[in-house]
Amino acid sequence: MLRLTFVHSLLDAIVNRIRRLLLPYLIRRADKIYPPLKGSYVRRLTAGSVLKATDTYRLRPEVDAMQFLSRQGIPIPVPRLIDYWEADGEGKLVMEYIEGKQLLRAWRDLTAEQRIHVMRTLARYVDVLRAIPQPPAPALAPSGWVGSATGGAFTDGKVTWSEVPLGPFCDQAAFNVWHYSLFAKYEKWSPKVPAYLAELRRATRDDHPIVFTHGDMHMANVLIRVHGEGPEDVEVVALLDWEQSGWRPLYWEAMKWIWMSRGGNLMAPWKEFGWKELCVGYDQDVMREFQLMEVSTTPPYVEDS
Repeated sequence: MLRLTFVHSLLDAIVNRIRRLLLPYLIRRADKIYPPLKGSYVRRLTAGSVLKATDTYRLRPEVDAMQFLSRQGIPIPVPRLIDYWEADGEGKLVMEYIEGKQLLRAWRDLTAEQRIHVMRTLARYVDVLRAIPQPPAPALAPSGWVGSATGGAFTDGKVTWSEVPLGPFCDQAAFNVWHYSLFAKYEKWSPKVPAYLAELRRATRDDHPIVFTHGDMHMANVLIRVHGEGPEDVEVVALLDWEQSGWRPLYWEAMKWIWMSRGGNLMAPWKEFGWKELCVGYDQDVMREFQLMEVSTTPPYVEDS
């Protein structure tokens, strides 16, 4: 068994090395054969693989998450990580290609019952992720820390629009203090803002369970296949884009679900499901995040704080 594992690892290393050397050719070839995929830095590479190339601070948390989740044996369709390397300040992630249609593109054609089935499937995935035990992070704390899957820096579009790595933080209190500090610059806009921020901060808990969170559960990041017209004839085949994943306060996934549902009437059922099904017991925590956003209207920039 050990010999067979060694042989497989050796063959994988050889194949990965060849792929890296041939990458320019593979990209040119793929651009002629395959249609564009989601995002400007995601492309089909071969019949069975996808290439995602962008800043290392964005890809490293995703790679950590994919590797971490692959060891958990959980029933969530996460694409298989094939290869990852860094060169010239850019990360290159090669992952399994999974055939499916973006939920965002299929949403209009699904029945109300099919939509509910998909959302309940995703809600079960949220429960599974939340149940994963948090490993200790030697540089932070045995538990309760906020960071990437492995205790490193993370990214989050709701926290800030700055394209920089964030954290990690030893606990939720440290995260909250830093999070609120980003809004201090708005205190000069109105004499009411300092008191408003202080009131929100006093109401914000520092003791939520810290759970594993996808962090970007948006329709564009869900692939489905439709096999018929029944509610259960819709299959979720992939949950994509783990860039913003990691360990966050318990309510964070629900808050991001709702925050990412800005899209008028089309997204109304998605948003309503988030409030009714994912926020049970901590809807006020989610609401405070949106009240905090009322100060700035958009996520603040770190470099301007």
